Amino acid sequence: MSSEYVVGLDMGTTAVSVIVGEFTADGETRVIGAGTAPANGVAKGVIVNIDEATESLRAAVSQAERMAGVEIRGVCASVSGPHIRSFSSRGVIALPAGRREVAARDIEKVTEAARSITLPFNQEIVHSLPQDFAVDSHPGIRDPIGMSAMRLEAEVHIVTALGMPLENMAKVCKKTGLEIVELVFDPIAAARAVLTREETELGCLLVDVGGGVTSYALYFGGTVRASGVVAAGGVNVTNDLAVGLRTSAAVAEQLKLSHGVALASLAQEEERVMVPGVGGREAREIRTQILAAIIEPRTEEIFTMVKKQVGGDPYYRLLGAGVVLAGGGSQLRGMAGVAEEVFDLPVRVGRAANLMGLSELVDTAGWTTGIGLLLWGADRIAAQGIGGPADRVKWMFHRIKQMTSLFS
Repeated sequence: MSSEYVVGLDMGTTAVSVIVGEFTADGETRVIGAGTAPANGVAKGVIVNIDEATESLRAAVSQAERMAGVEIRGVCASVSGPHIRSFSSRGVIALPAGRREVAARDIEKVTEAARSITLPFNQEIVHSLPQDFAVDSHPGIRDPIGMSAMRLEAEVHIVTALGMPLENMAKVCKKTGLEIVELVFDPIAAARAVLTREETELGCLLVDVGGGVTSYALYFGGTVRASGVVAAGGVNVTNDLAVGLRTSAAVAEQLKLSHGVALASLAQEEERVMVPGVGGREAREIRTQILAAIIEPRTEEIFTMVKKQVGGDPYYRLLGAGVVLAGGGSQLRGMAGVAEEVFDLPVRVGRAANLMGLSELVDTAGWTTGIGLLLWGADRIAAQGIGGPADRVKWMFHRIKQMTSLFS
């Protein structure tokens, strides 16, 4: 059987990650390579220096290519940042007089009708995800294909982003020899990697704690109902530690990763950690409880910001599966405990499961978005019935054409 390749690109605030998967004709996806590099030229999920970001991406791509033994050209890339906006939009169409049965092309048309809205200046649509349909004014229909109807309506979740950050990402990719085949909002990608079908049906809030921003996606009934971004993340915790401990950001980051505790009640009295001296000063020993006393207020604030944005949504009160944390920032000990206190819901830290191939390379919460991008791309290939190289190339160039239109 022939194999095709899917590549996920996650350009975060602290790291650039590239993951390569092999998509076989029988529908399986295997991890065959991965690469990562420190993210220079990126702040709060947005590129702020083209040359620095290009060098970071080039290093990650080179590492992934060597491991996978393939040349990377098209990527499924994540997008995030404070510029992201989301809302619901309704589309309505009438079926042709000679045909009263809903077909797949009608779903496309009604979704496009929901997209036909006036957007704020320089905002571009990244996602238009159908939520519910109504057939001849009968609401609550998930899949209307094959149903008899004269009129079809759809409630669609729209995610938009500023055009300039998208253009800058495209420039960085082009300078590295890459084309963006698909853009996916961070928490939607992460959700694909860590949420179960049952969780998306019962209702679940996915919170992706990144370096510069924290993003979220609320699921209910198997689809996205709300999403958004708050402008705070792991970097804010690091900065708080640097100020509180009177040390450098690099030392603070290392202390956070190796000894950080987000919930003060988990820090034991006897736990100690050495803080390296700065500027020739001697190292000093402090209690881990001091780290927790600095970290907990900031993590509580981040989750409170998310709850403030999403807590008023009517679906928030219906979350039967609670909250799932993702992203590198979720790895701190006690993060789930802080989240439980803020959201007053059961919380777990999500990990991608049942990966094939070199799964041990990406078996941390920091890779959840990249894995989700990989699976998202594989889903799109499978959904369009793409079996061979010719079809794959045709689909990829179609997507590149669409993305070029988005960036123009």
